[in-house]
Amino acid sequence: MNDPTETPDPIRIYHEKPILPVMVGSGSEAPKRPGYFTVRELAVIAILSALGGVVSVPVGYASNLLNALTIFPFGAPQIFAGIHVLWIVLAGLQVKRLGAATVTGVLKGLVELTLYSFHGALILPISITEGVVAEVMLALLGRNRRLSVGIAGGLSTMSNVTVLSIMVLKVPLPIILFMGALAFVSGFFFSAYVGKTASDRIRLIKTS
Repeated sequence: MNDPTETPDPIRIYHEKPILPVMVGSGSEAPKRPGYFTVRELAVIAILSALGGVVSVPVGYASNLLNALTIFPFGAPQIFAGIHVLWIVLAGLQVKRLGAATVTGVLKGLVELTLYSFHGALILPISITEGVVAEVMLALLGRNRRLSVGIAGGLSTMSNVTVLSIMVLKVPLPIILFMGALAFVSGFFFSAYVGKTASDRIRLIKTS
């Protein structure tokens, strides 16, 4: 039992002070009522956005080189697309508030843009769409089951193919479907196994 005369820790209070409005709830699955991001949560979002942007840029360039090799079919780089969404899903798992994945997608896109992503300005709608899709699917399917996280990550990763097909890609439908299938498999794997495993390990460390 806490001593009522104990002086509160000002550092802890500062880090837990809500400063940015979002939609939160009492449970971990479907947040609904108004609330705020805390400084700690914003720090998690900022770190994952920065890491995701820094990692995604070289991965994007390296993956795009596969299209120049005739031994691989067009769209083969989508097999690595799940790496780009991993950070967005991880933010949604660590910061269980509506808005976390979307904000991470926006910030990650800005980081990639400043680091000269090979997509150019197109990286912003791609990353924002990935964040929104991950947000919606995690809210609908939940964050506790590996399958739910995998589906959310897979659909989020597939959304980049949708954006590309609408804005720049002029290829036959079978190629679009092939790219979408690769993207889903990649997103499912990196989100369900890498992202969920990392999130669970972090949670165990925090509670130990």
